[in-house]
Amino acid sequence: MHFDYANILVFLLAGGFFVFAIVLLGTIIRPKRDTDVGLEPYECGEEAVGDAWFRFDIRYYTVALVYLVFAVEIAFLFPWARVLKEAFAEPGIGGLAVLEGFLFVLILLLGLAYVWAKGDLEWVRSFGSKNDSEQ
Repeated sequence: MHFDYANILVFLLAGGFFVFAIVLLGTIIRPKRDTDVGLEPYECGEEAVGDAWFRFDIRYYTVALVYLVFAVEIAFLFPWARVLKEAFAEPGIGGLAVLEGFLFVLILLLGLAYVWAKGDLEWVRSFGSKNDSEQ
């Protein structure tokens, strides 16, 4: 019984050693940048303009959440499509599987229609437009 725990301990020690070795190797190999440009938070080649603490428009987060919903939908639909052929082999289950899949897609399409009708998918809205005055 203690041999099983010893296996786990060996794997934990080996994993910890590899993590430590990679971090140490990265510290030794990576270039040292002590200049002001090298110490900036983002080294993208452009100089930072302004302060990093500014307010984002809430529409950015809304579009990101809508994208996340549809990414999760795709993640659920791939396995569903994969087993759909086998579901038709069983009597009575195939039609129910298709109905559930289409119901799932329909609910997500209704959510997309709601967000689209509300105008939350528009990236650029001028101030004082009809949609801005209603909110």
